[in-house]
Amino acid sequence: MSKKKWIVLVGLMTLGVGTVIHQKVQIDKREEAQSIIELNQKAVGKNGELSLAIEQLTDASGYLKFDIQEADFTRLEEELAAVKAENEQLIATYKLKSNAVRHVERVEEKLETLRQRFEFQEQVNQLFVRGTAINQGVYNAKLPLKSGLVWDDLTTMQKNFEQTFEHQSGTWVTMMKDSLDAIEGQVIAVGFATRIIENSKVKDAKELIILLNNITADETQIALRTQMTGELRTAVFDQL
Repeated sequence: MSKKKWIVLVGLMTLGVGTVIHQKVQIDKREEAQSIIELNQKAVGKNGELSLAIEQLTDASGYLKFDIQEADFTRLEEELAAVKAENEQLIATYKLKSNAVRHVERVEEKLETLRQRFEFQEQVNQLFVRGTAINQGVYNAKLPLKSGLVWDDLTTMQKNFEQTFEHQSGTWVTMMKDSLDAIEGQVIAVGFATRIIENSKVKDAKELIILLNNITADETQIALRTQMTGELRTAVFDQL
């Protein structure tokens, strides 16, 4: 064999070996990518770490737990976003057939629903002077509403609730609706009582007493009673 033919043969052999090695490396990388995606799938699966962390934001009845914070949602959102981005990058790079990204998105949707509930619940709690009026499925009717709360403010919040949660159901949705109805009743009672006291007409004493008896926050009742003057005050206190 001539030297020239030998060089060509060696070159072809080297190229062939290189191609085989390259293909083997690509197969190994593809399998590694698939393994990473499978691990990510487990994290967002039924008993996965991230799925369980999201479930722990609520109690067995479906109410938000009392000790969760904004940071809990932010941390989980960031972790899910990282998993989703890694899946997207691996699937695109190695042209894998996988619905792993959609799996992450379904978990993200569940977390987003809980975040919406958390944020709305926090907005409702801000209607009160202090404390936490709604906590793990319980509405504390004894806490006083802020004195500046008016009907328009509450109506806006109720519309927001209806628009955001109209297609949702469950214990939290029912509890929140009942709580908003109860708060509405208190706003109406306080508003009417305030106007009667401002007008200070003795003939309205019986109606005022009914309103005061229906105001659940003792602190609000006391504040209204201290505002009464003259004959109206006498008429009311005589019948209490």
